[in-house]
Amino acid sequence: MPQRVKTARIALFLFAGFLIVLGLAALAQADAAQSSLGASDPSSDILLPSSLDAQQRAAAQMMLAQSAMGWGVVNATIALILAARFGKGANALRIGTIVYGIWHCVHGTFTLGLTGDIAPASVVMGALAEVGVGILLIILMIHKEGVAWFSRPRH
Repeated sequence: MPQRVKTARIALFLFAGFLIVLGLAALAQADAAQSSLGASDPSSDILLPSSLDAQQRAAAQMMLAQSAMGWGVVNATIALILAARFGKGANALRIGTIVYGIWHCVHGTFTLGLTGDIAPASVVMGALAEVGVGILLIILMIHKEGVAWFSRPRH
């Protein structure tokens, strides 16, 4: 297996673990944001606008973190499947890896653009990592060594 293909495989394995760790970190950060608000009394007649805003922001962070964790597990599973099949994979696996890289570039960019102001820091770091890994995978898969490896004859 050429070095660039090995690099792509290692990047997929590392990215899978990174997605799970960042998802857990996002959940922990969102939970800390909700905990810092304290237990509010829902029967209270007076809620300050700043208190409502903080509660809504914490709720949005929790929903975003839960979504990030769910998608992180799905994307980590796909990354592990792709990486595990690199040894025997054909050109369809190379194309699938390119599509996976494109997906992460697009998804990471939209995550940064749409949720950058309310997202926990781990979600922002994950989005940056998505863009970086996506670009890396695309470059490594369209390189001539990657094309040759996935187009080689098999017995």
